[in-house]
Amino acid sequence: MKGNLIKIFCVICLLWAILLPIAPLHASPISDIPNPRRVNGTWVSDVANILSADTEARLNKRISQLAANNGSEIAVVTVPDTTPASTVKAYATELFNTWGIGKRGLDNGVLFLVAVKERRIEIETGRGISPYISDRQVKQIIEEMITPEFKRQNYDRGLINGVEEIAGRLEKINFYPFPFTPIYSSIGLMGIAIAVSGVILIIIKIREWRQTLPTASLELQNSVVFQLLIPKLTEFTSLGMLLMVFGLAAIAVSINAWVLSQEILTNLFIQPINQLLVTVLINLIVAFASLQLWLSIEKFWLAQLTVIFQTPIQRYGGTRFGFERSSLIIVLHLPALVVLWLITSTSILLTIPSHLLFAGMNLVMAMGYQFIWLHLVNKLYLDMRLAKEQRFCQNCRNLIQHLASDITNQYLTKPELKAIELGNATYTVYSCDRCYPQTRDRQHVYCQPNILNEEAVCPKCSYPTLIDAELAQSRKTKKFPKKASKNAISMRQCQNCFYEEPVYPFIPKPVSYASSSDYSSSSDSYSSSSSSYDSYDYGSSSSSSDFGGGSSDGGGAGGDW
Repeated sequence: MKGNLIKIFCVICLLWAILLPIAPLHASPISDIPNPRRVNGTWVSDVANILSADTEARLNKRISQLAANNGSEIAVVTVPDTTPASTVKAYATELFNTWGIGKRGLDNGVLFLVAVKERRIEIETGRGISPYISDRQVKQIIEEMITPEFKRQNYDRGLINGVEEIAGRLEKINFYPFPFTPIYSSIGLMGIAIAVSGVILIIIKIREWRQTLPTASLELQNSVVFQLLIPKLTEFTSLGMLLMVFGLAAIAVSINAWVLSQEILTNLFIQPINQLLVTVLINLIVAFASLQLWLSIEKFWLAQLTVIFQTPIQRYGGTRFGFERSSLIIVLHLPALVVLWLITSTSILLTIPSHLLFAGMNLVMAMGYQFIWLHLVNKLYLDMRLAKEQRFCQNCRNLIQHLASDITNQYLTKPELKAIELGNATYTVYSCDRCYPQTRDRQHVYCQPNILNEEAVCPKCSYPTLIDAELAQSRKTKKFPKKASKNAISMRQCQNCFYEEPVYPFIPKPVSYASSSDYSSSSDSYSSSSSSYDSYDYGSSSSSSDFGGGSSDGGGAGGDW
């Protein structure tokens, strides 16, 4: 009997030792929980008294380091009971918002709440963290790193594991506004210098081309005159245009960094989609502002062409940045936005330094816009009708004019005069008054034919002197041969060399019908996948007097042990 009493007593003592840490000492309303930031400027409030002094010191040191790095705040609270709250989750959300964990506007706070009686831990995340650290990931951290230790009554190790994991993730995030570091100022100044150098180089190259008058294309060369082949701008100003692209893109990156560094706009920039939209908007503004510079280069080029040809050289009427160019921007821009959206996923953000990602993303987008402008300016649609009428002297390389109509006939041959008489062609004669002022020699002029009727060109003498004639007017003694048992009904006769060719009646070709073919159609199925976003943020360190005023809408997860 005595032995049984001893065993019962031992069991009672064992149960008392096990259950004492989780026995409710008293209810813990939120108003009674001491705020560690106000009490002693720390981050841990161990009301349930389940943590060692060394663990509290280690947690406070780690969280202070995190707050100094990017302003994120973590509070660790243990309570014996969450009465009178309906659930531990509701208690955690209310405590989080009452204390205001995290920076105001950034909402980059996290609360670790341990309810001993309920044997449950809740990790509450602020609004600014929820888009980056998902509730599913919080749940995974609790199940894999915290509850296994809690089941072994090792609260110290469990909380250290959880805080270290969350703090490590938050440190890889940079909450806006981030500091406008000197490197972005340097990038902007360097971009201005490069862009200005590009503009100057383009102007120099255009002036050089105008002064030297490049060689004419071979198919238009003549011993007396030549036509000037107008090149594309990139054919002789490619280096200057590339400098403009890189310079303007660098300026866009610097402006973007400055705008995102403004603390007054913190609330706008906290969400990933807002950051992306702001980046796109700023790059659009810079791009369309720089478009005026590209159009100015284009106007300068057109002005130089006007000087060369002594007549205005303009665009075709409907090509001033019309629908086709707007659609080009949309087509080239949408894939870029898809790529930018994908690289904002957490898996990428956690492996690439934020500044490097920011600079690279903005540089790619800004250069994309500038290359579109380069393409549009290079695809300059010119009204070449006037330019095609101008000729330059091969000897003195000056612009020459065609001779007056009353003098032109003195230089034309009899076949050419006959072609004019028949109305099949006209001829324009060019001569350089400076090199050959009084000449009447055909060798020193250039005769430009304008064939009005291509069917009138004689296959034998190549003059447009072929006309329709009756068979009775034929100069041939023999009759034309039959074709498909049909006699010729008329003929065509050259009025220069008297070449003749018969005209037969129309003979339709036999129609062959192809066999019918089978048609098959196939349909494609498309699937869409959604990507999840992990953490990332910038912020300033918190003061030692209180939490920063953050809030939560219930994000996070919990787990029992």
